[in-house]
Amino acid sequence: MNCNPTLTAEEFKTVHNTLCELRHMTLRNTVDINEIKEIVAKFERGLESAYKQDDQAFTRKNDHYHAIKSEEKLRAIWSLYKIEDLDAVHPYPADSIVVYSQHWGDKPVHCAVQGATWRDIYRAADNCIRLSGDDHHVFIESFDLKNGNELHMSTGS
Repeated sequence: MNCNPTLTAEEFKTVHNTLCELRHMTLRNTVDINEIKEIVAKFERGLESAYKQDDQAFTRKNDHYHAIKSEEKLRAIWSLYKIEDLDAVHPYPADSIVVYSQHWGDKPVHCAVQGATWRDIYRAADNCIRLSGDDHHVFIESFDLKNGNELHMSTGS
């Protein structure tokens, strides 16, 4: 999920009643595929606005990440959707270093984070990816804090 969606009382009622129908169905020894299709459709109706809210949050975050990528002339793609705002202060030590060792190169790459925001971590991570020579794994997926100030980066393709 890319947000904390809210349901109206009517949507919650639809989901709750559909769940009750499903529970009742499990008490029988037979299953009707058409009943299952109806139940799936009811769940989808009850959750429609939640899915829409999530899609809007994903689009908003993705647009934000892409704008910073363009502004900073970065190659890597930010894929940590739990981060709302790349201009927000990150929670790591001021002397943080991005460490990138899970790439196609021979040795780990280390890049200092020059600032206190997630954008600064993005810049350092992008630099590590460029220095690694691995142009395939460019999706920044996670950081694992180790040894006090080392942000061990994981990427994907």
